[in-house]
Amino acid sequence: MTAPDIRLAALDLDGTLLDRASRITPHTMEALTAAIRRGVVVLPATGRGLSSLPRVAAAIPGVRYALTSNGAAVWDLGPDPMAAVRSRYGEPGPEPVAEPVCLYRHTLPAETARAVYALLDRYEGELNYFADGRTFKTPAGLAWTRARMQRLLSTEAKQADDGRFTILPDLHPYFEAHAGGIEKFCMFFGSREQAEEVLPLLAAIPGVEATQGSPDNVEATAAGVNKGSALLALAEHLGIPQQAVLAVGDSENDRKMLEAAGVAAVMANGMPSIQSLADIVSERDCNHDGVAELFERLGLTGL
Repeated sequence: MTAPDIRLAALDLDGTLLDRASRITPHTMEALTAAIRRGVVVLPATGRGLSSLPRVAAAIPGVRYALTSNGAAVWDLGPDPMAAVRSRYGEPGPEPVAEPVCLYRHTLPAETARAVYALLDRYEGELNYFADGRTFKTPAGLAWTRARMQRLLSTEAKQADDGRFTILPDLHPYFEAHAGGIEKFCMFFGSREQAEEVLPLLAAIPGVEATQGSPDNVEATAAGVNKGSALLALAEHLGIPQQAVLAVGDSENDRKMLEAAGVAAVMANGMPSIQSLADIVSERDCNHDGVAELFERLGLTGL
């Protein structure tokens, strides 16, 4: 599979496009820009909500679309993605900007969302949910995560842009008012063992698609809603055949996207279970231009 064949490239963010400090390396940015100039539609495909889309991802020249909340929503960001996201979520610029247009959204049914919330609310950790592109969390959950990050991450990584999110004193009242509009739940635990304990309980709830974005978290969308289903919906919208779609990822929440794409590429730092799905695995990891390497090997940059 080479450049003339690939017309759409979906890139996971954390552990794939972004390095461990949530940056896009200069060489990777050059590769993305070169591919876009050659007509490839490049988009971030993330578990994050739209409001938490990192500035560096929205600032890639020529990026127009974003797949968010593990595929619960797909957005047309317009010609100025960063300004559009800021405008929608309370940071208007000096000039009016058209807001992002949601091309596709599939939320959890209200009763299913209530069952997920009831399960996850029993555990200690950071519980987030996503609605209308926003990420909602509590001060207690945020403090829990910050304390954990202080213990686990390097000074460089602590400076990562965490995007925009909404802090609520209590998730429950908002959740009850908007239970039918939840795109995704995400919860981080203190250990991978606890996440492994909760994952099958989450998957057993009828109407839920459960996965993991990292070994210490669990994520839930509506059944059948994942990065793969959303990617194919966007490809159909753009008139691009499945065999001309490239997906690049590293973790379990990329599985369905990799299975759906015509070409599946996995990072050197990817989970072994995900690398087994790959048509191509990078030799370099996310800290060392792994995405740029893949684009060059596939002939997408013209270099």
